Amino acid sequence: MMKPSHPLINLGLLRVGLVLSAVLLAPGIGHAIDGAQLFGSKCLACHGPKGEGTQVGPALKGDPFIIEGTPEEIKKVIMMGRTEKEKKYRKIMNPMPSGLATEAEADALVAYLKGDLQKK
Repeated sequence: MMKPSHPLINLGLLRVGLVLSAVLLAPGIGHAIDGAQLFGSKCLACHGPKGEGTQVGPALKGDPFIIEGTPEEIKKVIMMGRTEKEKKYRKIMNPMPSGLATEAEADALVAYLKGDLQKK
């Protein structure tokens, strides 16, 4: 038969459990953002299902900027877009709009673009 523990110990354990639950369930914490899923919802329409490009968005698979660019450079384009003079692909009429992703989403997209997308 187990000996009952002291009520203050039980209270302390309860507090630790509540703090851990709050941290693990807080938005943006405790779960990874799926870059592939984000690509499907935010990028696929313009850049194609495999990043092969379309008439309105350039190919991202095999693109030297994606492969050789730093994560910070790629994230900047995802966050800030490319319009007017900053446009890299002049043949594509549509500019890359800004504000399509949060910072955490942009980080997940960069990881996907530089990783799994290039393997498909």
